[in-house]
Amino acid sequence: MALFKKVEETKTALKVLVYGSTGSGKTVFGLSFPDIVAIDSEIGMAHYKNKYKNLKYILETTSASDVEEGLDEVIEMEDIKTFIIDSETKIYENMQHSALNLAEKRAKQKGQSVDDANISQREWGKIKLVTKKLQSAKIMLSSKGVNIISVAQEKDIKEKKGDTFVTVGNAPDTAKGIEYDYDIVLRFFTEENKEKNETKYFAKVLKDRTQKYKKN
Repeated sequence: MALFKKVEETKTALKVLVYGSTGSGKTVFGLSFPDIVAIDSEIGMAHYKNKYKNLKYILETTSASDVEEGLDEVIEMEDIKTFIIDSETKIYENMQHSALNLAEKRAKQKGQSVDDANISQREWGKIKLVTKKLQSAKIMLSSKGVNIISVAQEKDIKEKKGDTFVTVGNAPDTAKGIEYDYDIVLRFFTEENKEKNETKYFAKVLKDRTQKYKKN
């Protein structure tokens, strides 16, 4: 049985997706994990380097191609236990911006209006392919015993009611359906107590395959 392992011999690591508004504690949560290599697309994690000695390696970039190349390096590392991407939102936005730049360039070459340029189905297909490749690499790392912490910004979910759009919920601002690849999904938020001049930090459990925490 060369392909199969005994269940007790399999490595266990977490795949966690966290999202929320700015300042809700997402990055600090990720940095609580051991022996970290991080891709920092918001170029802010290095500020924590003196406080969190478990942050061992860092790549500061918003480029999807850098992320792909960086993942190949991470897969070969033997002294890490946690891989963080902070944030998934910036990397996904960068892929869209790059595709839109190509569409605008194409429109100029054809003498068309740049304002009317749109990302083509082929370019959306490439974005989807790169996203799936990144997700597959994370799953592979998890199978090797490396914790995966994906950090994302929050976006509002809106529905049209009458003549106006109303916010009816929220979601991670990433590629659609990305949350299915994770064992745990947490939404981070804060509550302010103005009388005590105090901020309290919370994480709402939206999904937990480990069955350690009750949903909501």
